Amino acid sequence: MYSKDRTVNRLQSRATNLALLLLLVSPALPCTCVVPLKADAKAAMTEVSLVFRGRVIERKELLQRVEMKGRRRYAVTFQVDEYWKGSPGKRVTLYGMDAGTDCLGDSGYAEGKSYLVYASESDVKDVVLDGLFWYGWLDVLPAGTKMLVPQTACTPGGESSVVRDAIRQLGKGRVPPGTE
Repeated sequence: MYSKDRTVNRLQSRATNLALLLLLVSPALPCTCVVPLKADAKAAMTEVSLVFRGRVIERKELLQRVEMKGRRRYAVTFQVDEYWKGSPGKRVTLYGMDAGTDCLGDSGYAEGKSYLVYASESDVKDVVLDGLFWYGWLDVLPAGTKMLVPQTACTPGGESSVVRDAIRQLGKGRVPPGTE
């Protein structure tokens, strides 16, 4: 009996050590979101300036910047079907980048597909951290203007066919002026 208990204790100890080791060597998870337990599609609207459902009619790759080390930028134009927050026209253009560990990706929006989109308004600028260029837009958009950027990391947006529950939670949206 003593030998069996000792073997079980040894195995438990090894399992605990392995679990601790895995926690220490696992990579940090980027884009970790802290949201209330009962967060829903409506609650997510408080952090953004525009929420809409629309179909991608153009995804245009913008000129590359050497400083961005191959990370591509895009202008993605949507035809807006309905909206819940903001005042979009019939068409909206978002500016995004390839996905990265900084949560600034554009979610890979594909032409012809419909999406629920959460977006924020941002100043057009180049971002430099500790003297190093991170990303920027001043080569394609005029300084002092605003641009819309997708908020994909901590919102329930995504391809409409996948996020039906979120669309249901939002209820009936409004139709942009001139599309009735």
